[in-house]
Amino acid sequence: MLDPDNPFPNCVPFNIFGEYLSDPAAIAFVTADSLSRATVTQHVVSGSISGDTGTFLELPGGPVGFAVGAEYRKEKSTFNPDPIIRDGLTWYGAIQPSRGSFDVKEVFAEINVPLLKDVPGAHLLSFGGAIRLSDYSTVGSTTTWKVDGVYAPVRDVSFRATYSQAVRAPNIAELFAPESSSFNFIVDPCDTQELNRGTSTRAANCAAILEPLGVDPTTFSPSSDPSSSLYTEGLSGGNPDLREETAKTWTAGVVLRPRFLPGFSFTADWYDIKIKDAINTPQAEELAEVCVDQPTIDNPYCPAITRDPATGFITGFTSRPDNVAQFRTAGLDVTLAYRIPTDTAGTFSLSLSGNYLDRLEFVATPGAEIDVDRDEAYAPRYSATLDLVWEKGPLTIAYGISWFDKTRRFTIEDVRGDPDIVDPKYLWIKEKWEHEVQVAYDVGERFRLYGGVNNLFDEKPAFNYTSYPVSAMGRYFYMGATVSF
Repeated sequence: MLDPDNPFPNCVPFNIFGEYLSDPAAIAFVTADSLSRATVTQHVVSGSISGDTGTFLELPGGPVGFAVGAEYRKEKSTFNPDPIIRDGLTWYGAIQPSRGSFDVKEVFAEINVPLLKDVPGAHLLSFGGAIRLSDYSTVGSTTTWKVDGVYAPVRDVSFRATYSQAVRAPNIAELFAPESSSFNFIVDPCDTQELNRGTSTRAANCAAILEPLGVDPTTFSPSSDPSSSLYTEGLSGGNPDLREETAKTWTAGVVLRPRFLPGFSFTADWYDIKIKDAINTPQAEELAEVCVDQPTIDNPYCPAITRDPATGFITGFTSRPDNVAQFRTAGLDVTLAYRIPTDTAGTFSLSLSGNYLDRLEFVATPGAEIDVDRDEAYAPRYSATLDLVWEKGPLTIAYGISWFDKTRRFTIEDVRGDPDIVDPKYLWIKEKWEHEVQVAYDVGERFRLYGGVNNLFDEKPAFNYTSYPVSAMGRYFYMGATVSF
């Protein structure tokens, strides 16, 4: 039985200062080998039939194509932590054994109907459809479907469009991941310095949380108390109550392949995607913010934040996936490709891909204010890649450029709450420019030598970032070889 006055009688003090100074006995006391076992299994049985109606029915555009089938899947996961992990004797806290499983039965069908082909006014006119009916043991019945169409008045130009509903059921990790401890530093959104950096309801919601604890929200300042500036311990894990997420998508585009310019193609597609009940796993800081940035504190996020009943300081959190209200994005994808073969100078290829992000929005709960994420880090308004390739015999030289537009250093809410948050010249992170060169040479049919330079002009990350918009590695060279057997 442990002595309450000395629960660790074999403890040897560990010297955290300097290298190679700790007593081996101290190292042995604070370290231990552990063995945990995790298993994920999947069983799949499926079958399908595909073909066309060419033997008994043919439309002006050709026979009708079809496919039908069925599938059964079962997934199971188990996790058995080492006893020292299970008992909470490691830095990560106690992690308990977990297990879970689900199965799904599905039937599906697809059809392609070529109405017209090679007639005046219609080089091609076709439409298609697909449907998948699923029955999950976890979320119940779901339906996925799609309709699409293609119209090419002439061979050089075609128009295409789709409208679909896609369903994604939660995966086994989202449902049954074991609960474990994690540590995060949380800036309290109810701090008086943070009240203006959220939605219009943040101040009122913070007051509704703090006043019942006897804390004055107008003087609440955990940032000025050293005891609240430590990492906060919380929990993270799966959520067996998740529902499926559903996306409605429509796209419309054009494809150009002019006969007078062989090897050239151009595509442009507009997309609009709206996801309801999207599965999202907010981190600790985001949990604290979305709790008070909803219309009221009666939302799924506030119960996940624990506060000290005396001080009001955040003392814990529970992070797990949940079905949020809505994600929405829309934009334009453009691709241009041109391949020019020559008799004596080799083959030249150009490929340009670009994107315009028209919207990227998140709504945490029904009725909440829209969180606009476009122009923030990793969500630039404009982005593009350019690849130039020259091939002649066994030699290939490729040159690539990756670029995206400048992005915000601070969120819209941060700047709105504190217009003087930083010198205006630092409000935006610089655009990305990264150049790459690669040279390859084929020695026979099976052996290839290659080498190149990434980040050719040694671009550096933006101020106060370690790897954005480019890696801190800077310019680097590489070389290698491949062999085909």
